[in-house]
Amino acid sequence: PDSLQKTIGTIFSKKQEIAKINQQTANYSYNYATAKFDEFNYSLTGIQKEPGTLLVQGFQGTALGKMACGCRVQPYYPITPASDESVFLESNEILEIIDDRPGSTAVIQTEDEICAMGMTIGSALTGTRSATCTSGPGFALMTEMLGWAGINEVPVVITNYQRSGPSTGLPTRHGQDDLLFSVFAGHGDFPKIVYASGDVEESFYDTGNVFNYADVFQVPVIHLMDKFIASSVVTCKRFDPSKITINRGKLLDKVEDGYERFAFTEDGVSPRSRLGIDNGIFWDTGDESDEKGHITEDPILRVKMMDKRMSRLDLILKEIPDVEKAVSFGIEDYTVITWGSSKGPIIDAIEMLKKEGISIGLVQIKLLHPFPGEYVASLLKDAKTIIDVEANHSAQLGKLFKQNVQRDIDYSILKYTGRAMTSTEVYDSLKKIVENKANKREVLMHGA
Repeated sequence: PDSLQKTIGTIFSKKQEIAKINQQTANYSYNYATAKFDEFNYSLTGIQKEPGTLLVQGFQGTALGKMACGCRVQPYYPITPASDESVFLESNEILEIIDDRPGSTAVIQTEDEICAMGMTIGSALTGTRSATCTSGPGFALMTEMLGWAGINEVPVVITNYQRSGPSTGLPTRHGQDDLLFSVFAGHGDFPKIVYASGDVEESFYDTGNVFNYADVFQVPVIHLMDKFIASSVVTCKRFDPSKITINRGKLLDKVEDGYERFAFTEDGVSPRSRLGIDNGIFWDTGDESDEKGHITEDPILRVKMMDKRMSRLDLILKEIPDVEKAVSFGIEDYTVITWGSSKGPIIDAIEMLKKEGISIGLVQIKLLHPFPGEYVASLLKDAKTIIDVEANHSAQLGKLFKQNVQRDIDYSILKYTGRAMTSTEVYDSLKKIVENKANKREVLMHGA
């Protein structure tokens, strides 16, 4: 059919010989099936395309978000399922930006994840928005450098496409295994942000937000994605880059004499120079330092510097809008809390139950560290039964919830087979809970 031929031509538009071979194969298959299966009565009808829609694969949401928000350096080491994002960025490294201003993204494949994290930090020190992407095993190698970024107040973004662990685990399968690891990554205390997107459309706009968080608060940000989102092909509303704003925080273009990189300020965030600016000299080491960056072991200065850095956690909770911390889809007597890609099947399951007259609430928590305990508690004040739904063995969100909200989880619905959740199995478990027939810990096994 003409529509199939045109589709093949579009997909392989830059590889005409490959397009021709695939078009010939499609023609042969079509003619063979038409001749041999004349009694086959099924046909695929076309669908009406809605205006303003986009067909996109999950990893493209964050990649396009990085382009739109000004990320211009991404070192990485290949790992499933994160590599696709960097490959996509590299395939589209030359950018057309408003007012015909050319742009480009430097994408560098490094020898390992330690180097990738180091290059990301080094790029950020020049004032360039920089990120890396990885999965659980790779992120494990990055944690020492993560602490270096923390003590030196370097804004970097790490996109973690989670999969099932531990170790190599299920390298091509889904999981939400890295929440607690991300929250507590790195030795010692330093501020960081852990943030999770629930679907592809969210991931585009969230990517813009997490870069702003990194710059404004001068902290590393771990943006949690997962295999289910990365590999899903979905139709969603066309992304609108004009909705992404760029806030570079206290990044300086000009520096006066007497500059102190780690100066004490009222809000705990110091003006940030970049490498190469006149008068903007500063020292970065892995050691504790004074205001200029010189190494010190002075106990009083140590306390002041630690308090300065850690005060960012309170500032983050104060400055990030509530709507970016957690999203309420309605509160009922029975209310689900969740994070990440589990959101989708839960919403579908709730709609299925609604048709039977059963009302279930839902709160999606996006800012996972620092945890917005007071705000989440206020959302759930009228919920009588809290149900935690997530894709890991140990109910990691449930642990954070209890720690920060001081309230027990009543039921946990968990899946850790490596397969994505389905709406039908979530529906079954929620219905059992409402009917008082469920275990306190429901383990989903669909697809096993």
